[in-house]
Amino acid sequence: MNKKLWILIAVLLTAGICAAAFYVWHERSKYVEPEMLAPEVFEDVNYDTDLLIGLWQENSVFYRYNDDGSAVTWDVADDVLEEEGVQLTWTMNHNLFTHYYKMEIGGIVPKTYNMKQLELDVLEYCDDYGVNHKFSRVEEPDFIN
Repeated sequence: MNKKLWILIAVLLTAGICAAAFYVWHERSKYVEPEMLAPEVFEDVNYDTDLLIGLWQENSVFYRYNDDGSAVTWDVADDVLEEEGVQLTWTMNHNLFTHYYKMEIGGIVPKTYNMKQLELDVLEYCDDYGVNHKFSRVEEPDFIN
């Protein structure tokens, strides 16, 4: 009887090892390597930056873009006029539109946007958080002069 018990234990151990090996093989075969996508850095779209030059308004916020890459922004709702506005520089590479804000305490803070539309009278871009900005070209308002 002792011999039969050892044979039964050996058979059960072998069956258990085979079942475990099959389970591991089966689970590993279900794993599929995820598809790796290259991030879109920019779209292959070039905008005419000459269209950007001028004064733009979105509600009470104004931006004046200059052809030398400088700009200024101000918000009349905060009782701020152009001469008191925040100075910045800007660049555009394909659809990546970047503002470089000059801080009063020193340093420069970049803010990158995805250009959506740049036409003679419409400027539209959005940031990485999905906040959309749509500006209209304006003539010189009375309060600026």
